[in-house]
Amino acid sequence: MRVQDQKASAAVGRAGEHIALARLSLAGYVCTLCQIRGHDAYIQTDGGVLTLQVKSASKTHGIGLRYKFHTVKKGEQRSDVYAFVAVGLDAVVFRRGDEILKTTTYVSQSEFLNESQSMQKTLDSFK
Repeated sequence: MRVQDQKASAAVGRAGEHIALARLSLAGYVCTLCQIRGHDAYIQTDGGVLTLQVKSASKTHGIGLRYKFHTVKKGEQRSDVYAFVAVGLDAVVFRRGDEILKTTTYVSQSEFLNESQSMQKTLDSFK
């Protein structure tokens, strides 16, 4: 990957982290950006602290207006919660980490329409 492409990719990743944490903060959760041990952030909930992994994409991939995210690698520690961010849509879909089983996860553009519902459903599932 060219240096310019790496910088652009890193910028999309950082933007996605801030978008995801902003959504959580606006919903009343205390979040801390950490980027350690395979996690990007911590989320304080009534039930304790959850780890968060943020995956960001700036454009759709292939047919069907789906966003492509590189997720779990073999042997890699999985976060409690994954936030999939479509930077161009300024939208986030949340999922439990134990639901992410493949090395690539696709999220359709239409799934981003239920952003707050996916956040609440995911975080409530840890109660």
